[in-house]
Amino acid sequence: MEKIFAVALGGAMGSVARYFITLIAGSAHSQTFPTGTFIANLLGCLLLGVFWSLFERVHISNEFRLFLFTGFLGGFTTFSTFARETVQLFKVGEHIQAFTYLAVSNIFALGMVATGFMLAHRFIRW
Repeated sequence: MEKIFAVALGGAMGSVARYFITLIAGSAHSQTFPTGTFIANLLGCLLLGVFWSLFERVHISNEFRLFLFTGFLGGFTTFSTFARETVQLFKVGEHIQAFTYLAVSNIFALGMVATGFMLAHRFIRW
């Protein structure tokens, strides 16, 4: 039951944090590009890399790992919203935007995980 609660609490917190980023990005950009989801996904990937590196060196409980990785980061980043937004761009005829979003999101997401991992490994000593 503790594991389920950890995932649920983390997921709720991550989803709310993503919603705030989407609101902030939406007020700054009124273009068709889904900036909020893009920022949340890349930031989530960076955090995943940092936490992954840190917790390879520091022991954390399984419940906290579930809270952070499965719950918070799972709720903060969103593959389903990314997929829907990409299909929506195709539906409205924004093919270049759709392909750009698809390519840039995936390439940068992988880069952010690697960057977060390397930065934490290099600069945070525990």
